Amino acid sequence: MSKNNTIALTEKHNAPEHHRIKAQQLYHSFHAQPGHSYCTKCGAIGFNKRWYIDPAQEHVLRRNKNANAVLCPGCLRLEQQLFEGEVVLTNSRCLTLMGEIVALIKHTEGKSWHNNPGARIAVIIDDQDFFHIQTTTRSLAERIGKDLQSAFKGKLEVKRTKGERFARVYWSD
Repeated sequence: MSKNNTIALTEKHNAPEHHRIKAQQLYHSFHAQPGHSYCTKCGAIGFNKRWYIDPAQEHVLRRNKNANAVLCPGCLRLEQQLFEGEVVLTNSRCLTLMGEIVALIKHTEGKSWHNNPGARIAVIIDDQDFFHIQTTTRSLAERIGKDLQSAFKGKLEVKRTKGERFARVYWSD
């Protein structure tokens, strides 16, 4: 690979450069905001370096002129395409059970998003032989893999990139 390629691998690291962003860089804008903040896209509430979901409080904060209107870490990751997890489905039953699999994946994302608004599914790619899901957190990718294995059985393999915040989860027959 050439040095001009933005996702080229270096000799020192085995992960693409966009996975080596420090957490402080991503959350720096939020830590600088005093008081309550709300996300302009998803409606998450930020206070004391913690993001949570509360629709009633979001409604109040949107009317408050002293509240900070920002993007939460999850929306920032989606906007900047910073993904920490990938799920690869290579199961022959995927085509016959696709509706159930997608419903399970969306349900898992919903549970994770309620506890951690930064956990989101960013991209779902449906190839003929593979089904790729990219997530904003590695814990969501691992959770999706574990839920798929417990519901549909099969083989689950989790590979974490050493020294990086990235996990690749494989689910197959």
